[in-house]
Amino acid sequence: MKLYLQLFLFFLTFSLFAQAKLERAEYFFSQGDYESTVRTITGTRNLVKNNEQAALLLAVSYFQLNQLEQSEELLKGLSVGKDVDYPSAWFYLGRLYHAQHRFAEAGTNYKRYLRSLPKGAEERRLTINLIRMCDNGLRRSFSPDGMVVENLGAQVNSSDDEFGPVPSPTGVARVYFSAVRPANPGLGNTTDRDQSDILLTELEATEWSIPRPLHTFLMSPQHELLLDISKDGDELYYFRGETEVNGAYLIDTFQAGGNREFTTLRLDVPISPAMGDVTPFFYADNEIYFSSSRPGGYGGLDLYRLVKDNRGNWLPPQNLGADVNTAYDETTPFLARDGQTIYYSSNNPAFTVGGFDVLRSFYVPETDRFLRPENPGLPLNSAGNDTHFRLAPDTFTGFLSSDRKEGLGKRDIYIVYFIEPRTEMEAGRLDER
Repeated sequence: MKLYLQLFLFFLTFSLFAQAKLERAEYFFSQGDYESTVRTITGTRNLVKNNEQAALLLAVSYFQLNQLEQSEELLKGLSVGKDVDYPSAWFYLGRLYHAQHRFAEAGTNYKRYLRSLPKGAEERRLTINLIRMCDNGLRRSFSPDGMVVENLGAQVNSSDDEFGPVPSPTGVARVYFSAVRPANPGLGNTTDRDQSDILLTELEATEWSIPRPLHTFLMSPQHELLLDISKDGDELYYFRGETEVNGAYLIDTFQAGGNREFTTLRLDVPISPAMGDVTPFFYADNEIYFSSSRPGGYGGLDLYRLVKDNRGNWLPPQNLGADVNTAYDETTPFLARDGQTIYYSSNNPAFTVGGFDVLRSFYVPETDRFLRPENPGLPLNSAGNDTHFRLAPDTFTGFLSSDRKEGLGKRDIYIVYFIEPRTEMEAGRLDER
């Protein structure tokens, strides 16, 4: 009898210990701290073996940390059989295959998960949209444009967030971008919170250099986000604020002199983060494209065009219309040198293969409107979020931000090599100004 009591107390103690560890892992998971989730679960003996909830948390954490092989092994074990206890394993198995561009397998698992959902479940719309994206992926797996996409590498990208690349207006050898660095140990970050700064990297022989701050004046305790650089390279447009939405758009004008002083000027343009205006692209002194959630659009973020009249006054912003804008989000516009080819990103599942994709539309002067966009396909786009695409002046290269799973962290900077020169970047309307 004493032996049975000892065994009972042992198993009860182990069960309570395991439950406490699982609750701790669930807390870390809810905070998005996937590394701590993994450490907690794998550091508890037999927790995954004896608890399917722990196995699911571990599998999803591995997925979020881009450890796809470990995630797939666990998800396969949870998704076998007709009556699985965790149908969400089908959903995440679909996400995993989707991220690897295994669109047919991803669609199969999404459909399994969809069949497990009751009518009226909120997850149904998301799952249906993901199935549409997989269908798009099957039809757009190869781009007719001919291109190669490469990560700029560990010298530039990190486990943190790098985004918004702007190639130098004088060539491809220098790229400016924004980066969010963690508190204290980050590059130039002396505050007690994460902050974004403007950095640059240069191509040295065959490798990109370690990023460095653009200027000490742009390394304040506030957030700085790069927006654009004027075509002559004399002006830098950027955002500065206490948060990434509460601030102002500014210009730094590079002044001649030994100290290379900066003169910060407020941007004399009727756009503002407070109005929901984001990611402006300065095509010319009298023509700007931007994304906004201001009232009167089609839903989400819409693209707008802002121009001056003959007297130098800004006219009201013009929505680019229903062929470009949708009930979803359209953002990060870039107008090519020809003044007629616009690239932007959208998360409309009717066009994308996953998350935000880079789309391309063409302006028709005779009708004063942009046409229905097209998706350039893979590898420019991916199952991740692909944004901030820009072509470089050399006509052979481009840059974008992406959080695709083969990356090094959150968002990374990628370079795009085109086999043929992009004709839209040859002499065009911009050269006439």
